[in-house]
Amino acid sequence: MADVGGSASTSRMRCSVPERFQLHLAMLALQFGYAGFHVVSRAALNMGVSKLVFPVYRNTIALLLLLPFAYFLEKKERPALTLNFVLQFFLLALVGITANQGFYLLGLENTSPTFASAIQNSVPAITFLMAALLRQAPFPYLSSLS
Repeated sequence: MADVGGSASTSRMRCSVPERFQLHLAMLALQFGYAGFHVVSRAALNMGVSKLVFPVYRNTIALLLLLPFAYFLEKKERPALTLNFVLQFFLLALVGITANQGFYLLGLENTSPTFASAIQNSVPAITFLMAALLRQAPFPYLSSLS
């Protein structure tokens, strides 16, 4: 069958909201989601959910929600899954995500959701400072600092 509606980009429905405004709305929704997550996490900890079990639930739910999108939308573009690739993913998930969530929940147990929300805003600045100190900054003039 021929594509009657023209090219794929013109056949999609266009949104009348400007893209810049859509980006602002998406960022606002994301920040509300983060704030809600802090409150829900604290409530779960107060109810007695284990700090070790909570990241497992969170990662399992994320896997189930994102797996269909990753499978179908990236089907033609993803590389082959080799054993080395799977091990790298596992280590990244274990150290980069699960450990991060564990430390976050440990800190949240000893502080408040308000503090967790406030400290989260310092992560980009701390990441930039660490990258600059380790000479991994994306700016060429920073890697030449002595």
